[in-house]
Amino acid sequence: TKRGFFGIFRERLLPAKHPGHWVELQVGDGLVGSLGLWLEEEPGHTVEAWEHRKWPALSFQKNRPKSPLHAGRLTSWEGERVPKNPAGVTTRGVREAAGVCRAIRQGRIRPLLVGIWNPGRRWIWEARLRACGYRLEIVYDRMEFYRAKKP
Repeated sequence: TKRGFFGIFRERLLPAKHPGHWVELQVGDGLVGSLGLWLEEEPGHTVEAWEHRKWPALSFQKNRPKSPLHAGRLTSWEGERVPKNPAGVTTRGVREAAGVCRAIRQGRIRPLLVGIWNPGRRWIWEARLRACGYRLEIVYDRMEFYRAKKP
């Protein structure tokens, strides 16, 4: 179950000693498959979301009023409005995932955890993140979670 997975996630992956700001990209309705929903209940963790589709964004606003929602896509991590150094990033969009990998490679962000929805089980995300010093830690329901290796 999602509750059981989050228990494992909290125990093994969540940086409890360093709670922080999380970014969810292409968040959908904020309920189905959302890690941010669970993170909002953890002390010290905050969640910020991006959604470019109109109807999912409206559903998200109703379902998750605690999390700020930005309309549009976050594919470029440059500029004033972009979160600086998030603790974690999750994405369900290919464009967004490519943007996260690019930002990590360029040194703009270095999240402790990166979650990428990979329904086709393509190797590219693992290869890109491994080259940037991340390791695949766990896969749950086609969502791959990568952790930054210690320097």
